Amino acid sequence: MKQECLLPFVWLTWLGLPVLALILGLSQSWLAAVFVLLVGVVVQIAYIRWFPRISRWIGYGSVNDVPAEHTLLSTTAPKVILYTANVCPFCPIVRRRLIELKQQMSFELDEVDVTFKPQIVLQKGLRSVPVIEAGNRFLAGNATSAQLVAFLTEAAQASESTT
Repeated sequence: MKQECLLPFVWLTWLGLPVLALILGLSQSWLAAVFVLLVGVVVQIAYIRWFPRISRWIGYGSVNDVPAEHTLLSTTAPKVILYTANVCPFCPIVRRRLIELKQQMSFELDEVDVTFKPQIVLQKGLRSVPVIEAGNRFLAGNATSAQLVAFLTEAAQASESTT
């Protein structure tokens, strides 16, 4: 399975839990609805926190990092934008790796949470998260440090060749 979160499932998570709680509140009790909401939020937080340990058992394989051998850019890296959603377990993994690489490679990093920003999703043509944009290039899904360095190097060289 590709290591990414499809945006329709992200939105379904955000819509499904409140709808379930509303139905439960109207049909049973509002106390049960609040309980479902609280348990749902706690389970989602635990899922994201424990995801690196359980990913291989739920079909995603390992999310262990492959360190980059060479992290110095010979060219100036373009601005890097990380598109995330707050229920995606891969987004914090990629964010951590980019922050570590930023210290070594000196690039500007911005993060955009697209959970409730459909205009950005449509404008950029995003279908999943995490997505890294550098120059005019995009990399979707979980990426190791080695893959990120290769992507950033290619993006930097492509942006220099167009200028």
